[in-house]
Amino acid sequence: MSKVRKVCLIIVACVLVVAAGVMVYLTVQSGKSSNSASEVTTSKTTKKAKLRIRHVSHNDSDSNSSSTSQSSSSEESSSDDQSSKSNQSGWTIAQETHLYNFMNQFGTKMKQKYKEYNGQEPITTLAGEKYPDDLSKRTFKLYSDNSKKTETIDIGWDPSLKKDYDYHVVSIFNCNVGNPEQHITYLFSVHDGQPVVLVDQTTNGSDCMVKETANQEVRTAFANIYDSNY
Repeated sequence: MSKVRKVCLIIVACVLVVAAGVMVYLTVQSGKSSNSASEVTTSKTTKKAKLRIRHVSHNDSDSNSSSTSQSSSSEESSSDDQSSKSNQSGWTIAQETHLYNFMNQFGTKMKQKYKEYNGQEPITTLAGEKYPDDLSKRTFKLYSDNSKKTETIDIGWDPSLKKDYDYHVVSIFNCNVGNPEQHITYLFSVHDGQPVVLVDQTTNGSDCMVKETANQEVRTAFANIYDSNY
């Protein structure tokens, strides 16, 4: 083989080696670039995902806050409703009906006839009293059989239990006994949130004298009806 040919082959071999090296280098650089781009893409995707998670979490927080607010509002509304019901509570038609039936039975048992104040026609006793008008026109004094002391009381007709009285009269029943000026008038009242039955048997004088009835049957019946224990 001639020297010229050998030189040519050596040159070709060197060119091939260089070309191969260049190809390897380009391939490596391309791979790094691809990996770098992939990492950038992954990083951006991760950031977006994190932002989305935060956004969702924030929305959930608002939702929970809204839900809690709605729940709180509902509880306040419920509390207001109960309070409203409590404030609107008063003597009802059902309670008056049960008391009317009891007083009819009680009167029959005692051989007495009781008249109910129906909210329209006033009741007139044999002593000349007129109910419920006299509740606002006369002075009412509370006394006890065991004491000589009397106490002037603030009393008035108030089935709604909303007026500013110490004794709220919710129902009135009267029996005219038949003898001159003798009567038994029951003033079914509420005092400090408790049922109290006052009885008026006044026959003379400018003041109306009342006391708590000693009749346990009447007291118990009114207490049960007031508490709706029919």
